[in-house]
Amino acid sequence: MRFFLAAMLIIALPGVSVAQGDRSETWDVSLSAIFQDSKKLGGEGGSTLDIKSDVGFGINFAYNWTNKLALGMDIEFLRPKYQATLIDETGAEPDLVIRRDMSQVNTRFKGTFNLLEGPFTPYLEAGLGWSFFDSNVADGPPITGCWWHPILGYVCSNYYSTYNDTLFSYGAGVGLRYEFNFGGFVKASYNYWEMDKLGKSGDPAFESARIEFGRRF
Repeated sequence: MRFFLAAMLIIALPGVSVAQGDRSETWDVSLSAIFQDSKKLGGEGGSTLDIKSDVGFGINFAYNWTNKLALGMDIEFLRPKYQATLIDETGAEPDLVIRRDMSQVNTRFKGTFNLLEGPFTPYLEAGLGWSFFDSNVADGPPITGCWWHPILGYVCSNYYSTYNDTLFSYGAGVGLRYEFNFGGFVKASYNYWEMDKLGKSGDPAFESARIEFGRRF
């Protein structure tokens, strides 16, 4: 609900009057809802990582150089559940199963080509960037930090370092865009992104569907 309220606020914001479909030399700002499909990955010694499907959100910016060509950036936030099954290669220990919520942040730079110049157009996208994955599993004992608080006095707190990784990603998407006569727009797309060596699983691909609500300025 909060996502859609924020998206409607962006669309309704007053701004410079823009002609419907005339995108050249204007900015797009939008919020997106993302559905990322599940993915099961294999690792060394038979270990597996099963990432569940998830719904997240994104913030999107783009500059329209012409009616057909735009360059922009996406920042996406997801928190999929996962199950990691770790196999002891010696067979001396039982399998270790970990179930957690993973933190995932995608930062991507993309080029968009609109096939038509009018308010309704199919479009193609391609880009590259980085994806940050945090297992939310501690990789060692806690680190204790202490400081003086102006009200509470001397305060100490534990901080846990976790297993995480940042991966290079690249991919493409295809979608449809419709623009309203007041400058608001809606986009729907299918996206395919390769991740460079998530763990020891090679180059896994993530598929997602996305709907965006935005405003052109």
